[in-house]
Amino acid sequence: MNHIPDAVLTSIDEFGEQLLVGEPTTVRGTLRTDLQLEITPTGETTASCRYKTAHTQSPPTLRDRGSFVTTIIDGIDTRLETWGITPPTAYTYTTTVGETHHYEGTLQLP
Repeated sequence: MNHIPDAVLTSIDEFGEQLLVGEPTTVRGTLRTDLQLEITPTGETTASCRYKTAHTQSPPTLRDRGSFVTTIIDGIDTRLETWGITPPTAYTYTTTVGETHHYEGTLQLP
């Protein structure tokens, strides 16, 4: 997890703690200059997890961007799992806004 900024890990931990009291709020963080994370609760048992990336290509899934990005995504997923949150099997391409590609998946909350 050494590729994930401490501020992002802290935000995920705060999200997990908020789940325990039933009041989770949106998580936002910058993982790299070209990769941002946003987790938004969408119901009592789900949350949307969106990655925004600036890149010349938009492969079908975020992990198709390469091993370094995969390492970061795996680290985020592992941290979510420590809170009982189940990540999706893949974060799929949904749209491009400007020059930023969006990849999304649904998290299953405990």
